[in-house]
Parts: sequence; structure tokens; C-alpha cells
Amino acid sequence: MNVMLASGNYNWLIVAVEKQNQYMQALEQASVEQNIIPLTQFLVKLMTTN
Repeated sequence: MNVMLASGNYNWLIVAVEKQNQYMQALEQASVEQNIIPLTQFLVKLMTTN
């Protein structure tokens, strides 16, 4: 993910330990349920708060 972000001139993202559970849940939904919305929302929030 960070390589893709860097190739688009975006900063790398670091998921804080406190947010790992939320990240893993969103990743699970994207992977298993093919619902990318929670992961996208999580990443956008992470990008705009850093």
C-alpha cells in the first residue's frame, strides 16, 4: 500500500497500534466481503489526520 501511495506522491501511512483493530476489521471487509468502503474511509481519515 505504501509503495502505491509513494508512487502517487502521497506520504506513507503508519497505522498506530491503537488503530490496528479498526484497520484489520476494515481490511477483512475488503478482503472477505469485497466491501472496500470501510477500508477506504479508514485510509482517507488516516491520511487527513496525519
